[in-house]
This record gives sequence, C-alpha cells and structure tokens, in this order.
Amino acid sequence: MKLQIDRTEDIAKCVYDGQLPYNTAVSVPMGTEAVYIKNGTVAALLREGATVVNGAGALKAAFTKCKDSQKIFSVNRSKPFTVLWGTGGIGYTGKNGETKVAGSNGFYRFTTDNAAALLRRFGYADTITADDVKKQLNGAVTGAVKEEVLRAINGGGYNVGAQTSAIQECVQRKLEKIFADYGLFLDCIAIEEVTDVYGGGNGEE
Repeated sequence: MKLQIDRTEDIAKCVYDGQLPYNTAVSVPMGTEAVYIKNGTVAALLREGATVVNGAGALKAAFTKCKDSQKIFSVNRSKPFTVLWGTGGIGYTGKNGETKVAGSNGFYRFTTDNAAALLRRFGYADTITADDVKKQLNGAVTGAVKEEVLRAINGGGYNVGAQTSAIQECVQRKLEKIFADYGLFLDCIAIEEVTDVYGGGNGEE
C-alpha cells in the first residue's frame, strides 16, 4: 500500500486512523513531518520523501492482516503561527501611593520544532491549531508578562514604554523552554502596549 500525506494548514492533523497493511510506503511532502503512532506510542518520525512503516517479512505481509491500532499525523514544520495575547490585572502602587492596575497586549509567533513532543503534550488530538496552543499556554505567557512588567515598574520607574525591549527579552527567555517542552520554537514575543501606567506604551513620562 502507498499512502500520500497531505500538508495541513493547521499545526498538526490526524490523516490516518486504523490498521495499516504491512510494509506501507508513506510519502511526505516538503515542509511537513509525519508522525507514525502504533498502539498509542510514537513508532517513527517520517521526514520528506517516502518511508516504509509497519514492516514485515514477505510471507507475513502476504497472508496476515495487521491488527495493531495505528495513526499517522501530518505536522506542519514550515509555517509560522501568530497568536494575539492580552492581560490585565497587573497590580502596582502608583506615584502617590494609590493602588493601580495595568494591562498589556501583543502577539507571539512560533513554529513546530519537535513533532513527537507536540503530539505527546496534546494527547494525540485529531487536530492541533494555534487556538489550542493559545489555550494551553495562555497562563504561562500572561504570567511571564505580568511578572516582568511589574518588575520594570518597581525597578525602573513608571516609564515602562522605554523598557519594552528589555521586558520582551526577559519574557522570551522565560517562555522559550516552556514552548520547547510542547515541541514548539518561540520565534518572538512582542509587547505592543502597556496601559494605565505613567508613560503608557510610548515611553513618555
């Protein structure tokens, strides 16, 4: 049997779920990686080109039907995905001692780096989208932003806009390992605005 894997526009998608015949040739297009799952575990990562999976000898393949549960996922390795984020609830003490609350928003961009880790973390879901990543990692992203914005307010005064680049660098360092644990490469995280702080997002005091 020959199986052609189509490229998905999502992050990952299950393209086969059943009992593959023995010695199936799987063809993977450019920019895609296929993950072959057998009996619930990753059995092989299939890169661009043709690869034979579920191997067996000629007699076994000719006279025996494979009864193992198998899945194949198409994973997009070349497309960058962009996610918008926003958070409020950054509590701080203002210049006059009053309690104030800031907010922030921006975006981050990522690509798939480790297809096997990605699927393990998302539990072999039929489809993995950018929205799924946003839901899973929103707490980590907004938590890191809140911590660094508050650190900037307390450590460098209220002119947070002038510190945006430094805040972004700190947030990215914190998040890179978390994203890597999910099989993702965090290309960048951008803070577009910090609201309700003296100087706002433009660096004016």
